[in-house]
Amino acid sequence: MIKISKHIDVLLTNGWDRIAYNILRGLASEGLKTAFGTDNYLGMGYYSKYASEKFVHHNYKKSEALFVSDLISIINKYSPKVYIPTGEEIFAVSRNYDSLSKTGIRIPVSDIKTLEALNNKIFSFRIAESAGLPVPQTIIPSSLTDIDNFIKEYGLPVIIKRAWSRSAQGVCIIDKNNVSDIQNLIHKQNLEFGKFILQKFVHGKTYGVSILMNRGKPRAMFTHKRLRERIASGGPSTVRISTRNPLLENYATKLLESVSFHGVAMIEFKFDEQSGNSWFIECNPRFWGSVGLAINSGVNFPYLLYKMALDGDIEPVMNYKEGVVAEWWLGDKITMFKNFLSLNGKTKFSSFDKGIDFFDDFYKDDPIPFFAWIYLLARRKLVKLR
Repeated sequence: MIKISKHIDVLLTNGWDRIAYNILRGLASEGLKTAFGTDNYLGMGYYSKYASEKFVHHNYKKSEALFVSDLISIINKYSPKVYIPTGEEIFAVSRNYDSLSKTGIRIPVSDIKTLEALNNKIFSFRIAESAGLPVPQTIIPSSLTDIDNFIKEYGLPVIIKRAWSRSAQGVCIIDKNNVSDIQNLIHKQNLEFGKFILQKFVHGKTYGVSILMNRGKPRAMFTHKRLRERIASGGPSTVRISTRNPLLENYATKLLESVSFHGVAMIEFKFDEQSGNSWFIECNPRFWGSVGLAINSGVNFPYLLYKMALDGDIEPVMNYKEGVVAEWWLGDKITMFKNFLSLNGKTKFSSFDKGIDFFDDFYKDDPIPFFAWIYLLARRKLVKLR
């Protein structure tokens, strides 16, 4: 049963999606009172009964200066103890850490150089390689000739990834169906040579290892396996299960220890369950899409991050319930519908044996955010069509 306390403990921002909503729920489950901010009224958590206070701030992408100014005003208004960025605004926050921390609020994030290096796929695979993690064969192509030579050496398929991207944006697979039109593919994706990587496509199940680090020391860990993904080349999972994988957990720890990381991150791997081979894919040095699964399995990352920021350190949390299955209901159903249309009614969709334990975008005890989100997404789509 979620408890509610009587004062503002935590400030959240960029709260438009299910990530921020699950962070809000995780904090509320421990009795914390949260001031919840979004850059418009299209945020799920804005409609939650667990948001103690609500506010609208400037979009950090449009004006970082106005976003930071809003934060300082909100911090002065509510006097929260800890500020937790929920998404990619973490980069703006880290860049402006000195001015924000003068308010006295605690902000558990890494320095901007570390965050940007881990988030940038050009740099992160080099960091992973130097830390001893296995990585797919990778180049940073400077011409079509580089791509042609790579394909001749390693074969198809290969995968292109923009240096800075999320949710599989700027990611595409080159296979026998489109290898003759690489130049057009690069143009369509708005890619610039020197600003994307080319990797050998590796086969295996996608695993995510989530970690809370205290200045390079692991304090909480959680592993999930993707059961269904939104698109073939990767991107967010729509169904995933809590599990363990000591090999990948060791690799993830080594990666974040090598840069003395501070805060939360999720490291993605491909793991061949037959051979035991694994490959580092990418690092998200922030909260991730499946954070609700971790919380509901027993690793409450938002609360642990809050406690670590407040007390300086926490007792490590490494145990949790395995075999818990979570579905992003809306994302899964939209993906099924798109697949149905693209395959002319012959739906090709991966299945699994275990049933769904919960949805991370719909909770019976707080249903309004889910329905508000559907309405607002539909309204936004209609505006674009007009």
